[in-house]
Amino acid sequence: MVLFTEAETLRLLELDAALRDNPNNVSKNGVLLKQRAREILTASLNQSFPRQQPWTVSQVAVKFKNLRGEYAEFKWLSAQPGFHSDGTGMSEDWWQNAKRLRPKCHAFKGKLPWVFEARMKQVVGDGGPDYSQEHPVERRQLKEEELSEEEELQQLYKQQHQVEVEAAETVATNTATTVGTSEEMAVAPPPRHKRKRSIDGSEGDVRSRSSREQEREQGSSATTASDDTAGDYSRSLARSVEQSSVAAAGMTRGFQDLISIFQQQTAKCRELEQLLTQRNTETPSLVLAEQRSVLLSIARSLEQSTRATADMAQGYRELVKAFVRGSDSTRQQREC
Repeated sequence: MVLFTEAETLRLLELDAALRDNPNNVSKNGVLLKQRAREILTASLNQSFPRQQPWTVSQVAVKFKNLRGEYAEFKWLSAQPGFHSDGTGMSEDWWQNAKRLRPKCHAFKGKLPWVFEARMKQVVGDGGPDYSQEHPVERRQLKEEELSEEEELQQLYKQQHQVEVEAAETVATNTATTVGTSEEMAVAPPPRHKRKRSIDGSEGDVRSRSSREQEREQGSSATTASDDTAGDYSRSLARSVEQSSVAAAGMTRGFQDLISIFQQQTAKCRELEQLLTQRNTETPSLVLAEQRSVLLSIARSLEQSTRATADMAQGYRELVKAFVRGSDSTRQQREC
């Protein structure tokens, strides 16, 4: 689960409800939105709340799935005798009894009224599954729907992971290809023509002078062509180095931002753990579970970013080496 602010979550539910008004946007099982609708929802959410790292389709889908789970727990809790939607008049014994019957519901203690109740009723339609009244057949159907939903979410995870891996591989491959191509483009200096020795007399001198003039002309043309080719190669290589430098700097900044976010989320997780310890809560709350899931997700992103950054740095070093070799070769040719 990923952390959304209250305003972002309310906006997510508002957009989801609007898209569900069109049956063509809903999948066959009636649980999830179709891929195109998910993309529209995610784009609209990012437009409403711009972030340095925009939400992805899979993150939004996971958040909505968890909201449905929370609403199912809330619906059970609200059906218990003595429940008050504003959270008042509910003793510690009442909460302990609710925790004994359904541990996850204890996470709502101190968080009532639940601000997402009205929106979730609008999105779910029938108010969510009533576990106390369901029959075996209905329970089986619900389980099948949940399994179908889980399969779709797993597919989203795989797609998201594949995109990240392909992006990292593309950066490394493009950098290595640039270096390889640059090395292959190196142009060897043109061979020098051997001068023919004159054999006899004036004819030899005339031939020698004519030959020398032709050689000078050919040498001048060859040198000019070589200089032009070397110049084009050097300029192309210089542009590649500059572009790679900018890309490497951007990747480094993104990596540092990701580390900063990880540190912030780690601090939040520790605060939640300390708070639960002070309350003597045995079962982790939904918020703590969400926070730990966020840390795991960021840790995986850091691992992937570390590999991609290392590959990028290696490719950049090789590109700079090729640029230095090309510059030295061009200077030596000019000196000759």
